[in-house]
Amino acid sequence: MSIMIDLPPAMAQEAQEYATVRGTTLERMLFDCLKAELDRRRKESETATRLMDRWRAVVRKGRGRITEPYEFNRADAYPEGEFA
Repeated sequence: MSIMIDLPPAMAQEAQEYATVRGTTLERMLFDCLKAELDRRRKESETATRLMDRWRAVVRKGRGRITEPYEFNRADAYPEGEFA
C-alpha cells in the first residue's frame, strides 16, 4: 500500500537528514514508529480487558454474602460521645 504524506519542505528535509544520520530511511523510521504505537495500544487494550475480567470475577465471587440490607448507624461508626 502506498501512502503519501504532505510535509512542509523544511520539515521533510530535516526528517530526511535525521533518518540518514540514524542510518535508516524515512519510510522505515515512520513504519517503526507506527508499529510501536499500534503495539502499545494493543497491549493497553489487552491489559484493560484483563483488569475488567479480574474485576468481574471479584464481583461474582462477592455476590450473595449480605442477607439483609446494610443500614448506617452513626453510633457504630464513632466511639461513644466523640462526634455526638
